[in-house]
Amino acid sequence: MRKKLTSILLALAFPSLLYFFHTAIPTLAFAFTLARTRAQSPGLDGEFLRNQAWLAVRTATPWLIILSAILTLLVVGLIFILLGEKRQRAFTLRRFDLDTKCDRLPLLSLITAALGLGLALRAGLSLLPLPPSWIAEYSDRASSPLTGAGIMAQILCTVVVVPLAEEAVFRGLSFRFLRRGFSLPIAITLQAALFAVFHGSTVQMIYAFPVGIVLGLVYARCGTLAAPIILHMAVNAVSFPLPNAAWGQWLCLLTGIAVTAAGLRGVWAKSIMLRVSPNTSPNPPR
Repeated sequence: MRKKLTSILLALAFPSLLYFFHTAIPTLAFAFTLARTRAQSPGLDGEFLRNQAWLAVRTATPWLIILSAILTLLVVGLIFILLGEKRQRAFTLRRFDLDTKCDRLPLLSLITAALGLGLALRAGLSLLPLPPSWIAEYSDRASSPLTGAGIMAQILCTVVVVPLAEEAVFRGLSFRFLRRGFSLPIAITLQAALFAVFHGSTVQMIYAFPVGIVLGLVYARCGTLAAPIILHMAVNAVSFPLPNAAWGQWLCLLTGIAVTAAGLRGVWAKSIMLRVSPNTSPNPPR
Protein backbone atom coordinates (compact mmCIF):
# COMPACT_ATOMS: atom_id res chain seq x y z
CA MET A 1 0.00 0.00 0.00
CA ARG A 2 2.81 2.39 0.84
CA LYS A 3 4.45 1.67 -2.53
CA LYS A 4 1.21 2.44 -4.36
CA LEU A 5 0.70 5.68 -2.45
CA THR A 6 4.28 6.78 -3.14
CA SER A 7 3.92 6.07 -6.85
CA ILE A 8 0.69 8.09 -7.00
CA LEU A 9 2.23 11.05 -5.20
CA LEU A 10 5.26 11.03 -7.49
CA ALA A 11 2.99 10.68 -10.53
CA LEU A 12 1.09 13.81 -9.42
CA ALA A 13 4.17 15.93 -8.73
CA PHE A 14 5.18 16.97 -12.24
CA PRO A 15 1.66 17.43 -13.71
CA SER A 16 1.06 19.71 -10.72
CA LEU A 17 4.17 21.66 -11.71
CA LEU A 18 2.91 21.97 -15.28
CA TYR A 19 -0.51 23.07 -14.01
CA PHE A 20 1.13 25.62 -11.73
CA PHE A 21 2.96 27.25 -14.63
CA HIS A 22 -0.18 27.12 -16.81
CA THR A 23 -2.04 29.01 -14.08
CA ALA A 24 0.63 31.31 -12.68
CA ILE A 25 1.99 32.69 -15.95
CA PRO A 26 -1.36 34.00 -17.30
CA THR A 27 -2.11 35.43 -13.84
CA LEU A 28 1.21 37.28 -13.77
CA ALA A 29 0.70 38.44 -17.35
CA PHE A 30 -2.75 39.79 -16.44
CA ALA A 31 -1.40 41.62 -13.39
CA PHE A 32 1.48 43.14 -15.38
CA THR A 33 -0.78 44.20 -18.27
CA LEU A 34 -3.34 45.71 -15.91
CA ALA A 35 -0.69 47.69 -14.01
CA ARG A 36 0.80 49.02 -17.23
CA THR A 37 -2.62 49.96 -18.63
CA ARG A 38 -3.53 51.79 -15.43
CA ALA A 39 -0.25 53.68 -15.52
CA GLN A 40 -0.84 54.75 -19.13
CA SER A 41 -4.52 55.62 -18.66
CA PRO A 42 -5.10 56.51 -14.98
CA GLY A 43 -8.47 58.17 -15.57
CA LEU A 44 -10.26 55.23 -17.22
CA ASP A 45 -12.80 53.01 -15.48
CA GLY A 46 -11.28 50.12 -13.55
CA GLU A 47 -13.64 47.51 -15.00
CA PHE A 48 -12.82 48.65 -18.54
CA LEU A 49 -9.08 48.41 -17.82
CA ARG A 50 -9.49 44.89 -16.41
CA ASN A 51 -11.42 43.80 -19.50
CA GLN A 52 -8.74 45.24 -21.76
CA ALA A 53 -5.99 43.49 -19.79
CA TRP A 54 -7.87 40.20 -19.92
CA LEU A 55 -8.40 40.55 -23.67
CA ALA A 56 -4.66 41.13 -24.16
CA VAL A 57 -3.84 38.03 -22.11
CA ARG A 58 -6.30 35.87 -24.09
CA THR A 59 -4.75 37.10 -27.33
CA ALA A 60 -1.32 36.02 -26.10
CA THR A 61 -2.56 32.66 -24.73
CA PRO A 62 -0.59 30.41 -27.15
CA TRP A 63 2.66 32.17 -26.26
CA LEU A 64 1.89 31.94 -22.53
CA ILE A 65 1.19 28.20 -22.87
CA ILE A 66 4.47 27.78 -24.77
CA LEU A 67 6.32 29.63 -22.01
CA SER A 68 4.75 27.50 -19.27
CA ALA A 69 5.61 24.29 -21.12
CA ILE A 70 9.22 25.38 -21.65
CA LEU A 71 9.57 26.39 -18.00
CA THR A 72 8.24 23.00 -16.92
CA LEU A 73 10.78 21.20 -19.10
CA LEU A 74 13.58 23.41 -17.77
CA VAL A 75 12.61 22.78 -14.13
CA VAL A 76 12.36 19.03 -14.71
CA GLY A 77 15.76 19.03 -16.39
CA LEU A 78 17.27 21.13 -13.60
CA ILE A 79 15.91 18.76 -10.94
CA PHE A 80 17.49 15.78 -12.65
CA ILE A 81 20.80 17.59 -13.04
CA LEU A 82 20.83 18.46 -9.33
CA LEU A 83 19.96 14.91 -8.37
CA GLY A 84 23.02 13.49 -10.10
CA GLU A 85 23.28 10.32 -12.14
CA LYS A 86 22.88 7.82 -9.30
CA ARG A 87 19.90 9.57 -7.75
CA GLN A 88 18.30 10.03 -11.15
CA ARG A 89 18.09 6.26 -11.54
CA ALA A 90 16.63 5.87 -8.08
CA PHE A 91 14.24 8.75 -8.65
CA THR A 92 12.74 7.30 -11.81
CA LEU A 93 13.23 3.55 -12.11
CA ARG A 94 16.04 1.21 -11.14
CA ARG A 95 15.42 -0.91 -14.20
CA PHE A 96 13.82 -0.81 -17.61
CA ASP A 97 10.44 -2.27 -16.71
CA LEU A 98 8.13 -1.52 -19.60
CA ASP A 99 8.82 -5.10 -20.75
CA THR A 100 8.96 -4.13 -24.42
CA LYS A 101 11.37 -2.64 -26.91
CA CYS A 102 10.77 -1.24 -30.36
CA ASP A 103 12.93 -2.75 -33.10
CA ARG A 104 12.61 0.48 -35.08
CA LEU A 105 10.35 3.47 -34.68
CA PRO A 106 7.15 2.64 -36.67
CA LEU A 107 6.66 6.15 -38.03
CA LEU A 108 4.10 5.28 -40.73
CA SER A 109 2.03 3.23 -38.29
CA LEU A 110 2.08 6.04 -35.74
CA ILE A 111 0.90 8.57 -38.33
CA THR A 112 -1.82 6.15 -39.46
CA ALA A 113 -3.00 5.68 -35.87
CA ALA A 114 -3.00 9.46 -35.35
CA LEU A 115 -5.13 10.07 -38.46
CA GLY A 116 -7.63 7.44 -37.40
CA LEU A 117 -7.73 8.65 -33.82
CA GLY A 118 -8.25 12.26 -34.87
CA LEU A 119 -11.13 11.27 -37.18
CA ALA A 120 -12.75 9.00 -34.58
CA LEU A 121 -12.56 11.63 -31.85
CA ARG A 122 -13.98 14.37 -34.06
CA ALA A 123 -16.86 12.16 -35.20
CA GLY A 124 -17.49 10.76 -31.74
CA LEU A 125 -17.76 14.21 -30.17
CA SER A 126 -20.14 15.36 -32.89
CA LEU A 127 -22.43 12.38 -32.19
CA LEU A 128 -22.51 12.84 -28.42
CA PRO A 129 -25.46 14.86 -27.02
CA LEU A 130 -23.21 17.34 -25.26
CA PRO A 131 -24.93 20.00 -23.13
CA PRO A 132 -24.54 23.56 -24.48
CA SER A 133 -22.84 24.58 -21.22
CA TRP A 134 -20.05 22.04 -21.87
CA ILE A 135 -19.54 23.34 -25.40
CA ALA A 136 -19.45 26.93 -24.16
CA GLU A 137 -16.96 25.97 -21.45
CA TYR A 138 -14.73 24.26 -24.03
CA SER A 139 -14.89 27.25 -26.36
CA ASP A 140 -14.10 29.69 -23.56
CA ARG A 141 -11.25 27.72 -21.96
CA ALA A 142 -9.62 25.87 -24.85
CA SER A 143 -10.73 26.78 -28.35
CA SER A 144 -11.26 30.56 -28.47
CA PRO A 145 -8.06 31.62 -26.64
CA LEU A 146 -5.89 29.78 -29.16
CA THR A 147 -7.42 31.60 -32.12
CA GLY A 148 -6.36 35.00 -30.80
CA ALA A 149 -2.76 34.68 -32.00
CA GLY A 150 -1.42 33.91 -35.45
CA ILE A 151 -1.42 30.51 -37.10
CA MET A 152 2.28 29.97 -36.48
CA ALA A 153 1.84 30.54 -32.75
CA GLN A 154 -1.03 28.04 -32.69
CA ILE A 155 1.00 25.41 -34.54
CA LEU A 156 4.07 25.94 -32.36
CA CYS A 157 1.89 25.71 -29.25
CA THR A 158 -0.42 22.78 -30.01
CA VAL A 159 1.71 20.70 -32.39
CA VAL A 160 5.26 21.15 -31.11
CA VAL A 161 5.86 22.49 -27.60
CA VAL A 162 2.79 21.26 -25.72
CA PRO A 163 3.08 17.62 -26.92
CA LEU A 164 6.76 17.63 -25.93
CA ALA A 165 6.04 18.91 -22.43
CA GLU A 166 2.97 16.74 -21.84
CA GLU A 167 4.65 13.55 -23.02
CA ALA A 168 7.71 14.24 -20.89
CA VAL A 169 5.47 14.80 -17.86
CA PHE A 170 2.65 12.29 -18.27
CA ARG A 171 4.28 9.37 -20.09
CA GLY A 172 7.95 9.99 -19.33
CA LEU A 173 7.44 10.60 -15.58
CA SER A 174 3.90 10.01 -14.29
CA PHE A 175 3.42 6.74 -16.14
CA ARG A 176 6.81 5.41 -15.09
CA PHE A 177 6.13 6.30 -11.46
CA LEU A 178 2.76 4.55 -11.61
CA ARG A 179 4.47 1.43 -13.00
CA ARG A 180 6.37 1.22 -9.73
CA GLY A 181 3.24 0.46 -7.74
CA PHE A 182 0.68 -0.84 -10.23
CA SER A 183 0.29 -3.36 -13.02
CA LEU A 184 0.64 -2.17 -16.60
CA PRO A 185 -3.13 -1.95 -17.37
CA ILE A 186 -3.84 -0.01 -14.17
CA ALA A 187 -0.86 2.31 -14.70
CA ILE A 188 -2.01 3.06 -18.27
CA THR A 189 -5.55 3.79 -17.04
CA LEU A 190 -4.39 6.02 -14.17
CA GLN A 191 -2.02 8.09 -16.30
CA ALA A 192 -4.76 8.54 -18.91
CA ALA A 193 -7.19 9.71 -16.21
CA LEU A 194 -4.56 12.13 -14.89
CA PHE A 195 -3.92 13.37 -18.43
CA ALA A 196 -7.66 13.95 -18.94
CA VAL A 197 -8.19 15.76 -15.63
CA PHE A 198 -5.25 18.06 -16.37
CA HIS A 199 -7.00 19.36 -19.50
CA GLY A 200 -9.70 20.98 -17.39
CA SER A 201 -12.88 21.36 -19.42
CA THR A 202 -15.39 18.50 -19.59
CA VAL A 203 -15.22 18.17 -23.38
CA GLN A 204 -11.43 17.99 -23.25
CA MET A 205 -11.61 15.30 -20.55
CA ILE A 206 -13.92 13.22 -22.75
CA TYR A 207 -11.45 13.03 -25.63
CA ALA A 208 -8.21 13.28 -23.64
CA PHE A 209 -8.87 10.07 -21.73
CA PRO A 210 -8.94 7.74 -24.80
CA VAL A 211 -6.01 9.66 -26.28
CA GLY A 212 -4.09 9.10 -23.03
CA ILE A 213 -4.89 5.38 -23.18
CA VAL A 214 -3.52 5.11 -26.72
CA LEU A 215 -0.43 7.18 -25.89
CA GLY A 216 0.26 5.02 -22.84
CA LEU A 217 -0.15 1.81 -24.85
CA VAL A 218 2.21 3.07 -27.56
CA TYR A 219 4.83 4.11 -25.00
CA ALA A 220 4.55 0.79 -23.17
CA ARG A 221 4.84 -1.14 -26.41
CA CYS A 222 7.71 0.81 -27.97
CA GLY A 223 9.68 1.63 -24.81
CA THR A 224 10.72 5.01 -26.22
CA LEU A 225 9.21 8.44 -25.54
CA ALA A 226 9.66 9.39 -29.21
CA ALA A 227 6.69 7.18 -30.17
CA PRO A 228 3.98 8.94 -28.09
CA ILE A 229 5.51 12.33 -28.89
CA ILE A 230 5.11 11.70 -32.63
CA LEU A 231 1.61 10.32 -32.15
CA HIS A 232 0.59 13.24 -29.92
CA MET A 233 1.95 15.82 -32.37
CA ALA A 234 0.14 14.18 -35.28
CA VAL A 235 -3.19 13.94 -33.42
CA ASN A 236 -2.99 17.64 -32.54
CA ALA A 237 -2.09 18.54 -36.12
CA VAL A 238 -4.94 16.78 -37.95
CA SER A 239 -8.43 18.16 -38.40
CA PHE A 240 -11.17 16.61 -40.50
CA PRO A 241 -14.36 18.18 -41.92
CA LEU A 242 -17.39 16.03 -41.09
CA PRO A 243 -20.63 15.55 -43.02
CA ASN A 244 -23.79 17.00 -41.51
CA ALA A 245 -25.78 13.78 -41.79
CA ALA A 246 -25.69 11.46 -38.78
CA TRP A 247 -25.02 8.40 -40.95
CA GLY A 248 -21.97 10.13 -42.38
CA GLN A 249 -20.66 10.91 -38.91
CA TRP A 250 -21.18 7.31 -37.85
CA LEU A 251 -19.29 6.20 -40.96
CA CYS A 252 -16.43 8.55 -40.03
CA LEU A 253 -16.41 7.21 -36.48
CA LEU A 254 -16.20 3.59 -37.60
CA THR A 255 -13.60 4.44 -40.25
CA GLY A 256 -11.51 6.30 -37.67
CA ILE A 257 -11.65 3.36 -35.25
CA ALA A 258 -10.63 0.94 -38.01
CA VAL A 259 -7.73 3.15 -39.16
CA THR A 260 -6.56 3.62 -35.55
CA ALA A 261 -6.64 -0.15 -35.03
CA ALA A 262 -4.66 -0.68 -38.23
CA GLY A 263 -2.05 1.84 -37.13
CA LEU A 264 -1.71 0.31 -33.68
CA ARG A 265 -1.44 -3.13 -35.24
CA GLY A 266 1.49 -1.81 -37.25
CA VAL A 267 3.10 -0.50 -34.05
CA TRP A 268 2.67 -3.91 -32.44
CA ALA A 269 4.04 -5.72 -35.49
CA LYS A 270 7.26 -3.67 -35.47
CA SER A 271 7.86 -4.11 -31.73
CA ILE A 272 9.69 -6.94 -30.01
CA MET A 273 8.46 -8.26 -26.72
CA LEU A 274 11.41 -8.14 -24.35
CA ARG A 275 11.49 -8.56 -20.60
CA VAL A 276 14.60 -6.89 -19.22
CA SER A 277 16.09 -7.77 -15.86
CA PRO A 278 18.17 -5.27 -13.85
CA ASN A 279 21.43 -6.73 -15.17
CA THR A 280 20.58 -7.13 -18.84
CA SER A 281 20.87 -4.72 -21.73
CA PRO A 282 17.65 -2.98 -22.80
CA ASN A 283 18.58 -3.47 -26.47
CA PRO A 284 16.60 -6.18 -28.28
CA PRO A 285 18.46 -9.13 -29.82
CA ARG A 286 19.25 -8.86 -33.49
